[in-house]
Formats: sequence, C-alpha cells, structure tokens
Amino acid sequence: MSFDDEVRRHLHDTGEQVTLTPGLVETVRVRAAVRARRRRRIFSGLSSLAVLAIAGGLVTVFLGGTDQDSYSTEIAERAEQSVDNEESVSELPQNRDGQPLVASVSPTYETVPPSGDNESEGAAVSRSDPGSEEWTAVSSPVPGATTKYIYSGDTVVARVGSQWFVRDESSWRELDLPNSLEVIAIDLGVGEELLRVAGWLGEDLCNRKLVVQIKEADRWQQYEIPDQLAQGLVSSVSAARLRVTDHELALSRIEEIAVNPVCLLQSLGIDAVEAEIVGDLIYATDPKAGRVIHSLNKFGPLEAQEFITNGPIERSVLVRSTDGRKWTTAPLPDNRITEIGIVDGIVMIEDIEHTVHDGQRIKRTEVNPSDSEQLIDAFVTSSGMTMLFQRDEKIWIQDISGEHLLDQKSGDTVLWGRLGRVGAVVTMTLETQQGQTLLMLSE
Repeated sequence: MSFDDEVRRHLHDTGEQVTLTPGLVETVRVRAAVRARRRRRIFSGLSSLAVLAIAGGLVTVFLGGTDQDSYSTEIAERAEQSVDNEESVSELPQNRDGQPLVASVSPTYETVPPSGDNESEGAAVSRSDPGSEEWTAVSSPVPGATTKYIYSGDTVVARVGSQWFVRDESSWRELDLPNSLEVIAIDLGVGEELLRVAGWLGEDLCNRKLVVQIKEADRWQQYEIPDQLAQGLVSSVSAARLRVTDHELALSRIEEIAVNPVCLLQSLGIDAVEAEIVGDLIYATDPKAGRVIHSLNKFGPLEAQEFITNGPIERSVLVRSTDGRKWTTAPLPDNRITEIGIVDGIVMIEDIEHTVHDGQRIKRTEVNPSDSEQLIDAFVTSSGMTMLFQRDEKIWIQDISGEHLLDQKSGDTVLWGRLGRVGAVVTMTLETQQGQTLLMLSE
C-alpha cells in the first residue's frame, strides 16, 4: 500500500472529524514531505556543527589564539543561521516545482528607488548647502522704469505706469487688461482665466467710478464701490491690494484725498477747464468767457472746506462686500499698504499681531527672532521659514543660511520688505530710497 493510500484510509476512518475538501490529500502529503525534509536538514545541520566544532578545536590546539576561537564561533553561528533559514523556508507549503504556495508578506506599497544619477545627487547636496544659495536681483520688465511689485497667488506682478506684467518663472509677460479701466490692483489667486482687477472706470477725473471687475470666460462682471467723498474731493491711490473669493470681495488701499478746483466748481454748477485756489478765491478758465475769478465765500459752507483750509490728507482704508452691492469701509491704522490673504477660503488682513499670505497667517510674537525690534514679515516653505525683521533700526533677513543685513544684499538702505514666491521659488520685494527692488533666492 502506498503512502497516499494510507492517508486516504486514515481520513476515511476519521471522516466524522475531518471535512474532506478538494486537495486535502495533496496538502497532507506536502506537509508530511516538508516534515521529512526538515528532519533531514536538522540532522545534517547537527553533523555540520559537530565537524566545525572539531575543526575549531584542532585549530585552537595548534595555533593557540583567541582570534581563532572567535573565528570558529562565527563560522558555527553562520552555519546555525543557515540551518534556521532553510528550516523556515521549508515550513512554507510548496507546490510540485518547489515554489511556495502562500503569498509574500512584504509591503505592497510602491517605493521610489534611489537615483543612481551622480548629477542628481550633487544637485540635492547643493540644495541642502546654505552656502550655495543667494539672493539675486530680478530686472524690471521695463529696465530703468519705476516699478512696483505686488504678490498675488503663487506669483508676482509688476506695475510700470499703466502697464501690468506677470512673472513666468524666468521672464515677464504683459497682462491683457480692460482698456477702459485704470487698474490699481490685481488678484491672480485663481489664475488668469478668472482674473480679478480693481480700478477707476471713466476718463473724467470728477465723475469716474471705483469698480471691481471679474473675468468669467470671455466676459467681465462688474461691481461698483460707492464714492463716499464730499463733492469737489478726488482720490489718488498710491497702492492697493485686492482679494476675491466666492463669498467676499476685499480691497485695501492707500490714497491721498485732496480738493480738485475744477471738480469743486462743477459740483457747484460752474463749468471750467482749469482752476486754481488761492486763499478764498478760485482763478478759473471758463470755456466761453475765458479767465474768471470766483469767491469761495459766496458759495457758503462747503463740505470740502476742511481740505481747502488744511490741504490734502493720506489715509489707509479697507472696503469689503459679500454681494458686491453693500460695502463696508473701515479705516486702517498703518500708513503702509495693508496686505490681504486668503486662508482656508476666508479673507484675512494683516494686522499688528499677524502676518498674512495666501494660505498662511502667522502670529508675530511666536516666530519673532531674538533681539529684534519688529517682525516685518514671515513666509513658510517646505525648506523652512524666512523672516524679515528690524534690529538696530535696520532691516534684516533670516533664512536657511542664517541672518543677513539687507543693505548688503540690495546695495541701498532698505526701508521695508515683503516676502512671497514665484512658483516654488522664494522671492522678496524691498523698498529703498531709490524705489522697489525684486530679489529671488537662487542656487
């Protein structure tokens, strides 16, 4: 009777205890064969250990050194480990070809193999070396022209007069904006396909309107910001920031409010092509009568009288709206432009306690470097935090390479600064006595 017949007879006798399934006999046969091989390997391993022990003893007797003892012990340990490994492999059920019948227990997730490119490895080392990185100046889109830089989304825009340019990695490209609008702010937070702009609509200085326009596909949607100035007063915006979400529009700006004599006369029903206020008199040029003189006293109390007497004022304000129709206006304390960011879909403004960027709102006291008088800005990237701060009445930068005085990088006295990025590259704009400068962190 063969071994398989004995197994079948045994299973038949104990059938009430064992549930017969397809392949069960084959499985039992395989396990029995595994046990037999296991016993043979154990005996073989013990024999090998005995031979090694004898050999080690002879070496010790003839050479008499401790090094040989450790060597023979190491050989014995390796042999024992080899037996254990073979034993663990043999315990796995195998098919007729000797292949394991169970799946591997190694991880099933995919890993990225290390690069074998020496150049790539060198580049990685260079990025991690602080000494290999430096701040380099970026030329203006119009070299030699006065340029103002504004961060928006993941890029920076440059304003040169009435022209606006966006930075595309290593070059500038002019934006296509509405011709009817004198743009004062741009929001590129969601890309040029949904461009948002704020500016003056109309060529008549006395009757123009401040609006926000949003590009949707091939058309523009417009929201008007109500004029809250007294008659005869005009606004001249020197800086502005715009952010638009699905739930809110927000515009911060710094503006000079002043009396315009021509606009003042027009508000009183008097036509003039030019005019000048001298004391209580207005010297004007009438389109038909020519040169005329008007006395301000005959017009009675004027809403703009304070500005006539004291001259223009500069102010910083923030206007917000949730529907584009009803707007709220709030004065801002700083005489610098107030930055606006979108954090978790909510419009956030910079204040005395927090710095703000799109996606970031950082408490100044928690990151302020030691011995600094004021934290100007902070910006977080995957490589760490970069900070601008004031110390000893000078502006410093702290990045992954340490602390540096910004005067040494820009070549001029730095008055203020702002951090941002173009794609994945960290940049900063510096305000100096000569104007604004854009610098980029390069390797």
